[in-house]
Amino acid sequence: MSEYVNSDAQPAPKPDISEETMERLFFWARDRVASVVATAPTPDASTLGEIADLPVLGAFVSFKKRGRLRSCMGYMSEGIRLGDALDSASVTAALRDPRFPPISANEFYDLDLEVWILGAMREIQENGDARRDAFKIGRDGLQIVGRGRRGLLLPSVPVELGWNPDQFLEGLCDKAGLARGSWRSDETRLFAFEGTSFKKPFVWHVSRNPELAKIVERLQNDSEGTSQNAGRPTFSFNPNFFGLSAPATRSRQTPPDYSKQTRPAAVAGMFYPGDPKEQIAALDEMERGLEAPTDELCARSAMIPHAGWIYSASLAMKTLRRLEASETIVVLAPKHRAEGANFAVMPYGAWDYKGGTTSNDLDFVDAFVDALPEFQKDPLAHRSEHSIEVQLPLLARRFPNSKVVGILIGRATQTELDSMAERFAALLTEREKAGKSRPALVVSSDMNHYADDETTRRIDKIATDALETTDPVELLRTVVGRRISMCGILPAYFTLTTLKKRGEFSSAIRVGYATSGDASGDRERVVGYAGYLFR
Repeated sequence: MSEYVNSDAQPAPKPDISEETMERLFFWARDRVASVVATAPTPDASTLGEIADLPVLGAFVSFKKRGRLRSCMGYMSEGIRLGDALDSASVTAALRDPRFPPISANEFYDLDLEVWILGAMREIQENGDARRDAFKIGRDGLQIVGRGRRGLLLPSVPVELGWNPDQFLEGLCDKAGLARGSWRSDETRLFAFEGTSFKKPFVWHVSRNPELAKIVERLQNDSEGTSQNAGRPTFSFNPNFFGLSAPATRSRQTPPDYSKQTRPAAVAGMFYPGDPKEQIAALDEMERGLEAPTDELCARSAMIPHAGWIYSASLAMKTLRRLEASETIVVLAPKHRAEGANFAVMPYGAWDYKGGTTSNDLDFVDAFVDALPEFQKDPLAHRSEHSIEVQLPLLARRFPNSKVVGILIGRATQTELDSMAERFAALLTEREKAGKSRPALVVSSDMNHYADDETTRRIDKIATDALETTDPVELLRTVVGRRISMCGILPAYFTLTTLKKRGEFSSAIRVGYATSGDASGDRERVVGYAGYLFR
């Protein structure tokens, strides 16, 4: 998405577009999405008429699924043609929102589509707290620019979420990855803009496009007799998402049953020994000299590092030795690679780590994605990811009878994480009431990356001091505000917020700390590692 910063172009006025015209723009955007998702005919640009040449600030296309955000992308550049902006927004929202997998045709019935046309961008000249009085909830959207970051929220966001001006501004900072309160700073620029929108179900008056109507009818017929979960989108890799060539048609075959497959080891021999005998010897060496855990020292949740074994596995094992045994261990980790869904749960029936296999808890996986539909059962996101795999032999040694669920978290706002944590906490409570055991939760995260050893230790102490306050918001604010490159900050915040809502996070017990320099001897460019228990 291209976002406005400044331009010599004449500012686009507030969009003065009738509801009838907005309806026409809705149908055009809907048909454009169908053309790239379901190989329907591409709509003729001439059908927009003169409105296509109207200079605007930009356009956004947003999808919601059962009331929750599914995708939202746009194009902004002062004075751009409406037709060009809407075309770009339609395609990117369908295929390229980095937070979500591409839209799939089998979701059409569950989607609401909203089209926004934007204009009247103005920079807010007020300073400090006075900025909160320089815009109007329900009329204005906001954009913040500063410290090399930027974020934008549409006018509808605070209305839908019931936010007051302060909450709107803080949410804007979250969207930009800026510390809360940054909207007051003279180092940030704040812009307000207005817009006109039109929202309807994606299949509203689908008969207006005969080709799309045929596709929808076929999808409806194909879905008859399937389970109630069949409507959930199953992520399949769309090559267009990464600029590769796409096949001429989209496959409509039933997705593979990953539950009967095993995820292959991807980083064995790189991050940890690939030879089973060498694995056993390394694990024996890690456990040598470790004290047996006692009930007083054990916890039900933890954070462990995920670097190469020579650097961090001893600390990870030392921490896991004090984790309570559980039938299921849920590992929540950062998503280091672009491929696959932004929020991804490992769908295979088991994990391979060369020295053996560990089962996945598919019952928990199904319950989790039902409660948190933002997450996809996606093999692609997990295909090459190391942040969970490196823990598997350690977990198998410590808990040989436990199943391991793997959850990856990519980019997210604090608001998104708060909402998901609320539902995750409720899910854990519901399962306990149903007589199912509470899983152990393990955050997989390294600390600051690639400063010298002295600087890394100083920076990491700031982060761990914040962690030990047992306030997840303080941890997030500190790590983001200080630009500490703790790769698992979002999984940590999500997990700790979940625990807090359940009354299970009143202490963070430090098991140990190290840097890669302790193993390599190189103190010029290191990574920090921390082991913590949460009770």
